[in-house]
Amino acid sequence: MKVSVRLKQIDRISGKETILVQGPGLLNGNRLLYPESSHAVQSVTFDDEEIILERKADVVSRTVLRKRGRGKSFIDSEYGRLELETELSRYEKNDTVWLVEYRVLSGDEPVLDQILIWETGPAGPAAR
Repeated sequence: MKVSVRLKQIDRISGKETILVQGPGLLNGNRLLYPESSHAVQSVTFDDEEIILERKADVVSRTVLRKRGRGKSFIDSEYGRLELETELSRYEKNDTVWLVEYRVLSGDEPVLDQILIWETGPAGPAAR
């Protein structure tokens, strides 16, 4: 189903809030797919045991947030693969809002601590 998507990032280290995406998307059950730009596509999938964030562009990333225990984040670029651990603090999914709060860790040190909030609604006229 075509929807409108608004993705907000809250950096828990700096406190900065940023709108990362505002535009069309496709919602198919537990998976939301949307363009970040003309060269990048992102998706978020809520499964029973984990939440998967994927970004496909020049640099490809896959972040697996396990609902129990630590997950992994994989970043593939022309320089090789980087693998880090992830820790999910909170998640929410309802008809219009999907939210994850998580950290990416290098050892036990956070390199990223953020909240991502996807808000979905009816597709605009251009997306129908």
